[in-house]
Amino acid sequence: MLERADYDAQYATATFVAELLRDAFGFAAMGTCTGITVGERSYPITHLAGTPDNPQRALPIVVAPHTLGLDEADARFAIAGSGSRKKTAFQLAQELLNASPDHQWAIVTNGKTLRLLRDAATLTRPSYLDLDLQDLLSGQRFAEFAYAWRLLHASRAGLVGGTSETPAPVVWEAWREAGQEEGTRVRDGLRLGVTEALITLGQGFVQHPANDALRLALQDGNLSKEAYFAQLLRLIYRFIFVFSVEERGLVPNAPQNDDDPPTTRVKLAAAQTYAQGYALARLRDLALRRRARTRFDDLWQSVKITFRGLAHGEPRLGLPALGGLFAPSQCPELDGAQLTNADLLTAMKSMRWASQMGGSLAPIDYRNMGTEELGSVYESLLELVPEVDLHARTFGFVGLTSEGSTAGNDRKLTGSYYTPDSLVQELIKSALDPVIEQRLAANPTNPVEALLAIRVIDPACGSGHFLLAAARRLAERLAALRSPDGAVTPLAYRHALRETIARCIFGVDRNPMAIELARTALWLEGFEEGRPLGFLDHHLQCGDALLGLTDLQALEKSIAKEAFKPLLGDDKEVCKALAKANAAGLKQIAKDLQSGQALLGFDNASGLQTLRAIEAMSAETPEEVTAKEQAYRQFLAQTHHSPLALAADLLVGAYLSSLAKIT
Repeated sequence: MLERADYDAQYATATFVAELLRDAFGFAAMGTCTGITVGERSYPITHLAGTPDNPQRALPIVVAPHTLGLDEADARFAIAGSGSRKKTAFQLAQELLNASPDHQWAIVTNGKTLRLLRDAATLTRPSYLDLDLQDLLSGQRFAEFAYAWRLLHASRAGLVGGTSETPAPVVWEAWREAGQEEGTRVRDGLRLGVTEALITLGQGFVQHPANDALRLALQDGNLSKEAYFAQLLRLIYRFIFVFSVEERGLVPNAPQNDDDPPTTRVKLAAAQTYAQGYALARLRDLALRRRARTRFDDLWQSVKITFRGLAHGEPRLGLPALGGLFAPSQCPELDGAQLTNADLLTAMKSMRWASQMGGSLAPIDYRNMGTEELGSVYESLLELVPEVDLHARTFGFVGLTSEGSTAGNDRKLTGSYYTPDSLVQELIKSALDPVIEQRLAANPTNPVEALLAIRVIDPACGSGHFLLAAARRLAERLAALRSPDGAVTPLAYRHALRETIARCIFGVDRNPMAIELARTALWLEGFEEGRPLGFLDHHLQCGDALLGLTDLQALEKSIAKEAFKPLLGDDKEVCKALAKANAAGLKQIAKDLQSGQALLGFDNASGLQTLRAIEAMSAETPEEVTAKEQAYRQFLAQTHHSPLALAADLLVGAYLSSLAKIT
């Protein structure tokens, strides 16, 4: 029947779907629809289930012909008023839900697959539930079909029962809220698990009998306890990164449809080797086996091989060269140290399993981990103050593993707190969306470059929650602009997201730990198969959002007289003398400016042109990323004592210097 071409596939599929939903799933009030209009756009939804006179209780349904996949573009799903000639059935439904205040849930199906989706804040990481109807029905898998029936029955959508005064509840929404509550508990478990993993790893490395070099470095001060803690954190970030990309199927390299048979066999063999002997996923279940927690270190050796493979590439394991987080410079002491299977698996259990009510364990889902999870980890890490006792060979945190106060920890000293997602989304709507529309309207001939010219900076970025949301919004528009017919594939979204992160996103934070976590989050979100982790050090900087220069032109006006106002502890006579000298200097500067003489020239000598050239360097291969990083390090070394840097230091330092009399 499916192979026949002598009938209308769309009509046949729509007839089958209508009968299936009406007779099997209880959607009695279901009919065809000419479309739904929201604002200036018309969405060609094919069917509606529910009461037409009450749109808030109606369920949009998009039916595609069985000859068309749910993610294949077609002109029949184009949204009028959007400028797109084609959309996929899934895109049509998702964009309707995101735009319409009256609809939260929708169903998309082609008779073979049925997809349930809800409105989402981003298109770059959509979430939905797919059911393979063809497999369930053709295989007569009635038990599984019963589960599908319980999930998708009309009563779950709130279309059965209830009255106009008291409508039936939408069970899907209740399930979603329950899932969010469970996710909150899992995040709390992850926060605790990361802390436990840090203690286990930190103590495990210090205690291992083969790590004399590590203990000596800690003892003589070549490696401070803060630097040791920083390397442990980067190790944790490595674990989180690998967990995520493994569960998303992004590593190892999978064979593509266009691979020739020999290449496919090589890639499949590499993937099998990686899964059996080197994947971190295998450690999840192994961590629950006490017999595996031995004093040997073979598991840690395989982890180091995986990290080296991700740093430089390893075709035999199907690992791409990523660099970045996996570069040898990130964890030099730990990469050269040893760790027992017992300590590694204990840390794996802390990071891969969360305790539930009743004492049971639930695996932590890294596939769908968002910035909320990373943000919760960030918030807890700021509270940790490390301590190392080399005589007892222990590692821990003040107030957790020993008595002491954490009143001076970074979180309290810097006023750092996690930003909730609801506030982030409101900021995106009120601050970024108008800028995007303004730039695109002002540059209709080259909208792509106009979009990529936008610069988003968060002066207190924390774990990068706002920056990630901004990158996603920019990537959505960029991918749509680059699509000739309006249909955007997930691969196009990922490519656009990587590019917006590399060109448009900037962040500053006082806490270097926050910068590390923000960089890891951006790497995770912008990861694209076949490309290394981008260089982000010049976009993410440690600094104080409340102190510094926001305009280099301020240097030409020199130091303001307010810098010499006496404060507590200052000597008034010293302040008066400095203010007088500064006033004389300001008069001379005014004369020089009137005569056209500039004290500081913002040309290539100041390094700004060099910095722009570094920004324009490609970073599509590991070699190019390394070259870009080296160029940036060289730029920093050359400009450290440049006239521009010294002038900036003098200007800011005038506000911070103690103006007491020297005796």
